Amino acid sequence: MLNKGQKIKVAFILGYPNPSPDASWTRISFFAKKFLEKGYDVSVFGAFTPKSLSLAGFRQWEGIPIYNIIPSIQVYNGVVFILEAFLTTFLLPITFLIVKPKVVIISLPEGEPALGSFIASRLAHSKVVFDIRDEWEDYQLQKSLSIISKRAYELIKMLMSSLYIKADLVVTVTEKVAKSLKVRGVTKIKVVPNGADINVFRPYEKNITRKKLGLKAKDFIIVYEGGVGGYYRLDVVVKALAKLDNEIKDKIKLLIIGYGNVSNILRLAEELGLSNTVIYFGKEYNKSRLARIISSGDVGIIPYDNNPLWKNSVPAKFYEYCACGLPVIATVYDDSSLAGIIEEHHIGLTTPPMDENKLSEAITWLYRNMQLRETMGMRARKLIEEKFDRNKIADDFLKLIEGILSDE
Repeated sequence: MLNKGQKIKVAFILGYPNPSPDASWTRISFFAKKFLEKGYDVSVFGAFTPKSLSLAGFRQWEGIPIYNIIPSIQVYNGVVFILEAFLTTFLLPITFLIVKPKVVIISLPEGEPALGSFIASRLAHSKVVFDIRDEWEDYQLQKSLSIISKRAYELIKMLMSSLYIKADLVVTVTEKVAKSLKVRGVTKIKVVPNGADINVFRPYEKNITRKKLGLKAKDFIIVYEGGVGGYYRLDVVVKALAKLDNEIKDKIKLLIIGYGNVSNILRLAEELGLSNTVIYFGKEYNKSRLARIISSGDVGIIPYDNNPLWKNSVPAKFYEYCACGLPVIATVYDDSSLAGIIEEHHIGLTTPPMDENKLSEAITWLYRNMQLRETMGMRARKLIEEKFDRNKIADDFLKLIEGILSDE
């Protein structure tokens, strides 16, 4: 049992250079700050890459020490994954024996630090919690171009299943991902969904916000925030905009806040005569400014590709759009978790993945139905307040952590 007043050390492991604009950092950093507020001794261990050497080593972030000490070359290959995993296995045990965390929370993906983190945790007699956001092993299996890489990821998936089973707790973001993990033999599993901080992500006065951002009051603005490229197909969104009727095409803007293959999207927009339609606002690390930019929009968009793995996912951007009072257009399968939430609560529209014609129709419909989209936006905000406030979610997560500590 814990001694009353004992300050408990909690270490978060996140295989990215931290801090970052990624959804993974948004989730973990919020939990880390909440745990710190509750009196826990919190630290974050992250990675560094050849492109992020400036983030390598030690830094302080809002009172939380960050150790970006895990090397990663970000080559997604099963053999490279195994090599990086073993390298982490040698690095982290020494660090953990010094830091001596009581609880280690391992965020996945990225998965490379998982093996080393697990071994280091057991050597330091720490409780182990896996925080799993998606079915990353299956995604890497799909992406593997060689038999050797595919076989390596099959081995990795088997290894990770054994680690999940041996962990003190596994949490994940949706019921469907939890069900998938249960099929793999994981029993100590709870759902801790993503969400949004309703105190930061909230509706701001649209006209004032647009004026400050240099946007026109009468434009219909579609907002996208997050990674550009990969399984988020903004190219399909741009092609859908090109198919709009001429009477409304000039009145619609696509506002992008994020990082990745932005140049390809801007080049495509230029080729399709939409240079004035697609506006790039760059990266935004400050959550308050990000919330204001999102609030300037009329609808948020989630343009998934046609990979069936995303049926089980609900991205962080969905909750942030909704918290800012925006309805959502998502390109998802009808039987996906995201489609289920949107349709159950009547907070937006869904279209089939990769179908630019249907997406164009959905954009047109929302453009022409202002009153209904405003009603959808109010419902979206209410949903986040009632079920997906990150403050409440963090409190629930903390209770789960306290539960496994009280079992000692």
